[in-house]
Amino acid sequence: MSELPTTLSLEPIGYIRTGKQVKFQALHQPSEQQPERNILELVPGHNYEQALRDLAGFSRVWLIWWFHRNTTWRPQVIPPRGPAQRRGVFATRSPHRPNPLGLTPVQLIAIEGRRLILGECDLVEGTPVFDLKPYVPAYDSFPEACAGWIEEVDALTRRMAPRSLANRFSSAPR
Repeated sequence: MSELPTTLSLEPIGYIRTGKQVKFQALHQPSEQQPERNILELVPGHNYEQALRDLAGFSRVWLIWWFHRNTTWRPQVIPPRGPAQRRGVFATRSPHRPNPLGLTPVQLIAIEGRRLILGECDLVEGTPVFDLKPYVPAYDSFPEACAGWIEEVDALTRRMAPRSLANRFSSAPR
């Protein structure tokens, strides 16, 4: 077996414009309940306009991007959901990763030259984007997949949620 490279070189294809200056403005898993428009501006001079050909028919795309504000990684992190319990970083979506790559599916609203108009996303202003790929529902969705510890946390949350009380009123005299 030949020697494998120990480093790789990547260059962003573009940068996202969200107006979100701090990570707390970028929700972890956007719900799309509040309409939002973000712009992915592709870098000029690389013929990306031709690379966008045929993408307009897709309703969603995957963004592959860099957590550019993180400088360290942690083997265990405390996720924002569930009890304050450390979890292996590879079992979370934490930004504190050995290679801080992010993967986000976003709604593709329009394409204008080198600009992609996108729906709600969890990226902050100026995040470098390395690639985008079409979201293909037949291949990218696995509704029956298991979600490990997250399923346990969700089940516990459902059990602890206050139950709604049903009141019955009768107009009949006693």
